Amino acid sequence: MESVTFTIDAALLRELGERLIGRSYIALAELVKNSYDADAADCEIVFREDRIIVSDNGHGMSEREFHDHWMRIGTTHKTGKKKSRFLHRPMTGSKGIGRLSVQFLADEMTLESTSTDDPARHLYAIVDWTEIQQGSDLGTVSVLWEMRRDELIYPNAHDTGTKITLKKLRFPWSADEIEKLGRGVWMLQSPFKKSNRRQNDRTAEDFHVDIDAPGIDNAKEEFGKLQATLFENWKARIRGSLVDGRSDGKATVVVEFKKDYPKGNKNTKSFRETVKLPIDVEKHRKSEQSNSPAVDRAKFEILIFKTEGRQAKGISVEDMREYLRIFGNVSVYDSGFRLPYYGSSQDWLNIATDQGRRMATSALLPSRLNIDTRYLLDLPAPGRIFGIVEIDTNYERSTAEKAKATLGTWLQIQPGRDRLADNASFEQLRDLVRFSLDFYANRFRLLSIKSIEEEHAKESAAKTFNRAVTVLERSKDEIPKPAYQEIRREIVAAKKAAEVQEQSIDQRAALLAPLATAGITALAMNHELAREIRFLELTSSKLRSVARKYKIKDLEEIADTIEQAHRRFHSLQELFTPLLSNEDREATDRLLAQPIVRHVVRAIEPLMPGVEFSLGGISGDLRFPIGSFSEWSAILQNVLSNAWNAMLDSGRSVISFHCGRRRRGEEYLRVSDTGVGLGVSLDESEKLFDPFERHLHISENNRSIAMGGQGLGLAIVRMIAQRRATRVTFVQPERGFATTFEMSWRGTSK
Repeated sequence: MESVTFTIDAALLRELGERLIGRSYIALAELVKNSYDADAADCEIVFREDRIIVSDNGHGMSEREFHDHWMRIGTTHKTGKKKSRFLHRPMTGSKGIGRLSVQFLADEMTLESTSTDDPARHLYAIVDWTEIQQGSDLGTVSVLWEMRRDELIYPNAHDTGTKITLKKLRFPWSADEIEKLGRGVWMLQSPFKKSNRRQNDRTAEDFHVDIDAPGIDNAKEEFGKLQATLFENWKARIRGSLVDGRSDGKATVVVEFKKDYPKGNKNTKSFRETVKLPIDVEKHRKSEQSNSPAVDRAKFEILIFKTEGRQAKGISVEDMREYLRIFGNVSVYDSGFRLPYYGSSQDWLNIATDQGRRMATSALLPSRLNIDTRYLLDLPAPGRIFGIVEIDTNYERSTAEKAKATLGTWLQIQPGRDRLADNASFEQLRDLVRFSLDFYANRFRLLSIKSIEEEHAKESAAKTFNRAVTVLERSKDEIPKPAYQEIRREIVAAKKAAEVQEQSIDQRAALLAPLATAGITALAMNHELAREIRFLELTSSKLRSVARKYKIKDLEEIADTIEQAHRRFHSLQELFTPLLSNEDREATDRLLAQPIVRHVVRAIEPLMPGVEFSLGGISGDLRFPIGSFSEWSAILQNVLSNAWNAMLDSGRSVISFHCGRRRRGEEYLRVSDTGVGLGVSLDESEKLFDPFERHLHISENNRSIAMGGQGLGLAIVRMIAQRRATRVTFVQPERGFATTFEMSWRGTSK
């Protein structure tokens, strides 16, 4: 038996590229990821009309790596390594896809690379994909290459790196593709200011991509759109500024909250606080450090994010959390140079430490900002914040020396450590930044409490009791069992009572719409009534004048009739009088009962012909509870209307008023009538105050002159009375009467 080996058609490269990559921006993103994996700090992408150049200042590619890895499709060396060579970044490029990417993007490629292993020479290779014929064996495809000694310069003037030039481009590029390219690599890019670091000074976070595309409008903006969106997605922002600190030590801190952060916050809010250095005087005194301001100038900005829920522009919560895990927390810049010690891996502000200790309040905030709650529990975790503190140690030294400060009592870098010396000035800077975060937590909790209070003010009493039961259940194990059972029993009983009350309120609320409509109509009617009254007055006056002039007796009788109608209309108008003036509508005093009763009786008499009113039983000094004229007038009108309806079929029409005072200091006013009674027993009379309850039967002959009849009168009476702490009910009828209505209230002491 003989053996045979597989051969691979060279055209498979293009088909693999189209199947595995499929989009031009995905292919170009793979080349950027290769730069990141090569520990580059900078990657430059230059778009020209006929080419794209991708260059970086990473560790480059040696001759051996070119043969063993780059020339092998689908290599697994990245999978095995997992971390980059020098900076130990997590490897991001796919297995051998970079070679497919260049073939997918263009028909011709030039590769140039200088390795840190051999910086005196650089690799030069050319591939022309158009020369690869379909049907030829991939193993026979040759790539022209050589090692050269002429010097190459890579981004940011570095002497190692890789440069790929793509020619004979297969796809056009637009702002939309540039934006999608930015989406593919945004998580690799550092948000920090770019600094000109030496290669051995780089950190894993230092990676920047520059776009140069003069032929594509807004290319830079489109490329950085997603990263910019992330930093526009803050929920709270802290800004701090210290100027001439050694002179007066005063710094300003401003905290801004966006709308609906915290939840329920209806508008954007801003809080400002001025604080004097050193903030924690006691700490400095105990540690024998300077009690004088030791920092002259500093500026900082801290953004706080909500790392849950839907984010803007399609950013996933997982990507956002990962990005802030890598780049988050508060960093320090010295004259534009980032001090790598301060960042996500260092808890230099003791945020995570205090969260672990579940600190409740801040030792840095003044007592006037204290709120009766554990506000420091709202301190944002390092993974939710991104901040930058800007200082200038050279300026600090110069200012301190001019002020003849003690040697070393200013912000200064530790020799060779890229971090600040741990002295009094650093303590004051740290306290200032931490003060701002504690101030944020304090104001966040204050806004949260206000939002909750506003929400609770709107909720029903039953819902409030439900929350009380929930809180009680959570604390069940901390309360003695008998006390827990008694408290729970009382809360549940209160909840049931509240539910009954709410049902009653809902029923009354249902009356408001028709009543409001009726009230508006009545007021409009009053204006019409006034016009008709003036017309009747003028007409009767003219008729009487003509009757007297020509001595026509019948005409004078007609004038008398019209004048009587005028008086009745005028009395009816009095029913609306309490609604027309602010003084009558507003409750400012306890009004005398007798004048109000007389006014209502006088106004309603024309509608109740033949009724005898007895007002002698009302004491001249009886006063209603605090309430408006219109409220007491409305109650009496409804009671008298019901009495009129009850007397239509009774044969005798008398309404009597009288008042009294009980031993407990309670006063009352009673209205009795000679009608046919309530239609229900006195024990059942409470239900007559419910809406639409009607038990009075009026004969067919008298229905046309009945008032109301919709079952709303007594419901309105109780609604108004309860608002004014007045009890309304039916009592045992006075002697000689069929029904007695009573309204009672707590009287004044005599």
